[in-house]
Amino acid sequence: MKESLLQKWCDQAWLYCIYLLGIMMGCVLLIRWGAWDVPQILICFLAIMIPLHVFEENTAPGGFFYMNNLEQKSAAPMVYPQNRLTNMVTNLGAEILVIILTVFATRMEAAVVVLVILFGIGELAHHTSAGIHMQKRYQGKGKTTIYGPGTITSYVCLLPLSVYGCYWMSGHAFTVTDILLGIGILLFIMICLILIPFAISRRVKSEKYAFKSAGYFAKYE
Repeated sequence: MKESLLQKWCDQAWLYCIYLLGIMMGCVLLIRWGAWDVPQILICFLAIMIPLHVFEENTAPGGFFYMNNLEQKSAAPMVYPQNRLTNMVTNLGAEILVIILTVFATRMEAAVVVLVILFGIGELAHHTSAGIHMQKRYQGKGKTTIYGPGTITSYVCLLPLSVYGCYWMSGHAFTVTDILLGIGILLFIMICLILIPFAISRRVKSEKYAFKSAGYFAKYE
């Protein structure tokens, strides 16, 4: 059956878009490095690292969705709750939001640093937990590590941003409002860009946006 434009967009096209956004933000950071303060640099780095993280999760080696869906006890991990549509909404939505925050970072410096810290720690915790689950699942088929798509960039790219964010916070004044705003932005990402789309997908269970390959995990199935 011929795929619609939205299905084609949710397959590979949006990935090229987010990778291009990451490259563009890298160029912006190089140009503005000397003019920006640390908070704006950190949130811009996050806008660069999200596409890199997405590349590992979805392109090389790809298959993060499979691990994620199995961890959520999906009976059809190629179909729900994470599918090609929710995948696009979550990742591209988060990237656009972080780019917007980069523009307005000077108005909420501590809040965006809190977001960077929590984002990195959250991704690290999620990928480590999911990796342990998958290692236990496939240890009888030769899987000896907790690696899963997204693990390397969580540790090598996102965690250092969190650590430096903590270092910056330790030397600068901030308020409870700053912390709550940073947490609020993260909750918006989690609820509006992840949980709600996942809930709809879990209810519908449509194969229209099903993934076509388990990526990294195909060799264990």
